[in-house]
Amino acid sequence: MLALSLPALLLGLGCGVLYSAADMFRKAAPASCPSETILFYYIGGQIPVLAAWVLWTGERDIAPGYVLPGVVDVAFGLGANLLFIVAIRRSPLSLMVPLLALVPVVALLFGGLTLGEWPTPAQDAGLLLIAAGLFTLFQPPSAKPGIGAAWQMLRAEKGTAPMLAVVLLWSATPAIDKICLGYTSPGMHSLIQVAAIWALLLVWVLWRRPAFLRPPPGAIAPVSGSAVAGALGYIVQLIAYSMAMVALIEVLKRTVGLLGSLILGRTQFREPLTVAKVAGITVIAAGLPLVMIG
Repeated sequence: MLALSLPALLLGLGCGVLYSAADMFRKAAPASCPSETILFYYIGGQIPVLAAWVLWTGERDIAPGYVLPGVVDVAFGLGANLLFIVAIRRSPLSLMVPLLALVPVVALLFGGLTLGEWPTPAQDAGLLLIAAGLFTLFQPPSAKPGIGAAWQMLRAEKGTAPMLAVVLLWSATPAIDKICLGYTSPGMHSLIQVAAIWALLLVWVLWRRPAFLRPPPGAIAPVSGSAVAGALGYIVQLIAYSMAMVALIEVLKRTVGLLGSLILGRTQFREPLTVAKVAGITVIAAGLPLVMIG
């Protein structure tokens, strides 16, 4: 039986709210603010949080075998985070964030192909629900419903390509993370990853355009907001992980993220609130627990 106490439930929901806020702030940054600048401060805001965690646990050992998978993880993390910002700045939040429901789907199928860990019947049902939800979500309001219409709308969104690349990268990272954790602690691994991504961005910015370190007018508030919300979200997530199954917290976080993309997209960015969006996100939210918990 899956147990979820009230504090764990509230923390899981709070984690989702904070990450939704971070998404909103990243999208709210003016077009004149480079994506690299947003990511630099978003990632940098998490370093003190993770450093404090490592100091508190005292688990700082790293085995030599960490280097190769750690470098791959950094590359994937840097690429995914940059592409995520590009995607949500190009297209509506309420259309791009739901595509992240494909992350557990691709990870599940990848596990089947590489490890022989094929989905259970419940997970199969969840896969179908997520597919049906995305099909519904991308139905154009002025066209006859159909797979072709959904596909055309999906292709028409400028953020689709970078967000699908994010899905592929984030689907691969759980397996790489698992390998990395065989050589160091969760806290140390997280700190290394975040610090390495931040350092690479710093080197690139200083080499190419030092001006990127100074957010343009109107960008300081949203960039700072993304860093604070992201750091707090990580803290709450880690506490929640210690109180309940990771899969349960992830379901709560992603479900709130889906609803948050719909609500924030409408209230903050005036994105249309359509029947297709509400129905699609509802169906996706119903499929996520089946896929992630099975």
